[in-house]
Amino acid sequence: MNETAADIVMATGWYPPYNLGGTEVYLEGLVQELSRRGLKCAVLVPRAPGAPDCYEHLGTTVWTYPVELPETRQPAGVMRRHGQFDRFEALLRQNPRAIYHQHSWTTGCGLDHLRAARAQGLRTVLTFHVAGTVCLRGTLLRFGEAPCDGLVEEIRCGACWAESRGAPRVAAWAVGRLPRALAARAWQGRTRLATALSARALAIGKGQELDEAFELSDQLVAVCRWLADTLARNGAPPDKLALSRHGLAASYLAEVQQVSARKRSEGTGLRLLYLGRWDRAKGIHVAVAALRSLPTETPVELAIHAIGTAEDDGYEAEVRALAAGDPRIRFHPPRPHAEIAETLAAHDVLVVPSLWLETGPLVVLEAQAAGLYVLGSDLGGIAELLAGTNAGELLRPGAVPDWAKAIARLVARKSQAPLPKFRDHLRSQADVADDMIRLYRSLPPALTPEDRLIRLAP
Repeated sequence: MNETAADIVMATGWYPPYNLGGTEVYLEGLVQELSRRGLKCAVLVPRAPGAPDCYEHLGTTVWTYPVELPETRQPAGVMRRHGQFDRFEALLRQNPRAIYHQHSWTTGCGLDHLRAARAQGLRTVLTFHVAGTVCLRGTLLRFGEAPCDGLVEEIRCGACWAESRGAPRVAAWAVGRLPRALAARAWQGRTRLATALSARALAIGKGQELDEAFELSDQLVAVCRWLADTLARNGAPPDKLALSRHGLAASYLAEVQQVSARKRSEGTGLRLLYLGRWDRAKGIHVAVAALRSLPTETPVELAIHAIGTAEDDGYEAEVRALAAGDPRIRFHPPRPHAEIAETLAAHDVLVVPSLWLETGPLVVLEAQAAGLYVLGSDLGGIAELLAGTNAGELLRPGAVPDWAKAIARLVARKSQAPLPKFRDHLRSQADVADDMIRLYRSLPPALTPEDRLIRLAP
């Protein structure tokens, strides 16, 4: 492998081929596009099980580092570096004049890593991909019910988080109002009660994290409008904050062109498709319940290609039980991303029944490129992607009757004529790369070793 210093160091919590979600697909495509423009990229990622110290992926060097979790808790709002953090710092030193671009906010790639890049004098860019960066609950749904404005407020956020951990609503508000000192002390405890009582301290810590992230970053990037607005609401400086929406990789667009002329489905029956994770917040049960509520003679099928998550809370079993006895609902293994275009081409409609605020999802763009109609929840990034298009429909999140009526309407429409296809311009990773190159060019010059010594001097 060519180990010359990189122009751009991409830091992320996960990377192909060991992990493959929406953010990983996005970043893989961006790295490829920047490489085509002559920018040498390197990727730094926590070492996945079975991954080597270093490997090459689609022509890009990927360096991995071990992440050993600390054995003791730190006070809320105080971060502690994971074990063997020096391995990460050593990888940074191999690229002394690079732009450091971070894409995750986890223990393995988070605030400590951004601090380390800044301490070494690297220019820094932080892209926000998910709601969890600003929301303790991870969904940006206030008490799991209504979209939140995302403003980090210690009492409200503490109460919302406590409720998500099982506290009754009244008790959750009481926990959120605990004195700051008491909440901070509770964080040191090991019991479930102590964890619950620390809710306000956790919210305070989240706000402090965001403030420091804004300070340490030369530029901040949001991948959708609602997330950009949320960051601004929490104090992100306007001159640092940029909006750069998702785009599709050139390889995917080429593959879609090859399969687009094929017949989409046999007969007049409607073929629905779900692609995503087994996660309660993804709302798979909503689509299943909606289909099950339709008469058995309704000519419709739902294919579910879902990938498991690290935390198995029994959701998959619940959905399978809900679908039991209905042959119109079929469960299939997850599809490799290389086969997504083929899978989409065999269906008419993508269903995205999410119950939380998505920042994409990327699969909506992929479906639009493949000519599918999209049924999606009227929330977050889904609403941004489907608003104003005639090839999709926004529905109330979790409203099974609404989803059932929409599916029935599409069954009737397809029996009379092909469903409309998305005809507007779709962003590509080339567009995203153009955004990033403009942003990189706006950064201050790289610091020399002498400049760094001056900066670090007391």
